[in-house]
Amino acid sequence: MRHNALLCLLALLALTALPVLAETMYARFSAPVRSERTLRAATLGTLEQGEPVEVASKVGRYFKVSYKGGTGWVYFNKLSTEKPEDVAALLGGGFGTEGILLTDQEAGGALRGLSRMTEDYAARSSEIPQWTLRAVEQMQARRVSGQELELFQKEGKLGEYGEEAAR
Repeated sequence: MRHNALLCLLALLALTALPVLAETMYARFSAPVRSERTLRAATLGTLEQGEPVEVASKVGRYFKVSYKGGTGWVYFNKLSTEKPEDVAALLGGGFGTEGILLTDQEAGGALRGLSRMTEDYAARSSEIPQWTLRAVEQMQARRVSGQELELFQKEGKLGEYGEEAAR
């Protein structure tokens, strides 16, 4: 009886000692890889949108990943189990490392929920102030780089920056 219990215990210990199989995940958008699980840690590099990365484990709100021959940490909401679609290819360009330029898109109205007919009506309608249409056009023309987005999150204490501030 003791012999069986000892064998079961040894088998259980052997199973827990096996390495965890890595899972491939993908960057949902530009994602910094940090040397430790904190915003103050050095940035080892950046994953580009759609870039695959092997995840070894999850600790708190960070994934431990294999990165350039070593390991690093990526905030949990920056990775996905599914590879994001290549939006630039689907919409014909305008998306890239330099930012998003909605006016480059034929589907610009669809991106903000308007059809071409709706846009034409809005342009002719006296009920819709023209300044609102110009404001939408200005918003569409605005480019937002990954660095600007990161700074916005940092200053607004959003995402991982909000959690860091709460500690």
